[in-house]
Amino acid sequence: MKNQMWAKPVVVETRKTGERIGIGSTEHASKFMLNEWPTLEDGQAFRAAKQAMLDAVEGKIDSERARQAFLAALEEGDVYVFEK
Repeated sequence: MKNQMWAKPVVVETRKTGERIGIGSTEHASKFMLNEWPTLEDGQAFRAAKQAMLDAVEGKIDSERARQAFLAALEEGDVYVFEK
């Protein structure tokens, strides 16, 4: 997987209340979504963000669009974002 760094990392709460993690690339966001997503939700924005991560890796969209899709999934899943 090609690692596309983001201009600004997204700092979110993990499954453990109060614990934070900084996510600064499409690769890290993909791994977070697949392995550490703190909610049971996987709605429309979540599915769109997973597709955006794949599209970014394949060069179909830029990493900033993937980042925006990730932020939308976080909002949809009610995942607390410390910094975006």
